[in-house]
Amino acid sequence: MKTYVVGNLKGGVGKTTTTVNLAYSLSLLNQKILVVDCDPQCNTTVFFSKVNAKGVTIKQIFENPEKIKTYKTKYANIDLVKGFPEVTVYSETALNEALAHVKDRYDICLIDSRPVFDDLTKNAVYAADVLLTPIKFDNFCRDNLALVEDAYHEFAEVNPNLEWYVFANMVARAKAQKIASEDLIARHAYPVLDTCISRSAVVDNALSLYKPVAKHRRDSIVASDFMELATELLALPNGGDSNE
Repeated sequence: MKTYVVGNLKGGVGKTTTTVNLAYSLSLLNQKILVVDCDPQCNTTVFFSKVNAKGVTIKQIFENPEKIKTYKTKYANIDLVKGFPEVTVYSETALNEALAHVKDRYDICLIDSRPVFDDLTKNAVYAADVLLTPIKFDNFCRDNLALVEDAYHEFAEVNPNLEWYVFANMVARAKAQKIASEDLIARHAYPVLDTCISRSAVVDNALSLYKPVAKHRRDSIVASDFMELATELLALPNGGDSNE
């Protein structure tokens, strides 16, 4: 099982949108997906299940990793570990220990995180093979990315096999975005993926309906972008199933 944590220190860059839409796109590519909601806001859970304390949530999993339980969703090939608003972190390796019990059942695990690298997010990163960072091409996100890079190097001291990839989200053709993107690529050696996700009202419409974009408007440019991103990730070295 290849595990990705979608993470950034900046809010509003589309971490949950990325998690949901990548999961759906990868499922269309015949990948068996596990989605883990590690954000106390539980926004990812809302797309796939009711947010409540019934059953096993991420809270119980942190308390006892051996009791991990995944739930089927309404989408084929996508299962879920439900989020919970209040989680106590007892160990930096709790999530990694939990996922070890189910890794043979899935090709890919996607973990949604909140925009702070606290103990909860660190647990997700230490369980991951890849830190996947969505960014917007503006000066604020560009400056913030340097902080993410510093954090990545700290994470790699604990998780030395951790890879890091960056991709542009909510991309328009505005002049300011063009200048910021050229600066980012020309002046910094960040591991930026080729795929960019377009900015579109279709995304907001899909979010309001709690649907992946490709389920809401499969013929939209954004649905195509997320499928391209899914395909690019699978094409990376060791991009698919990794059960070592």
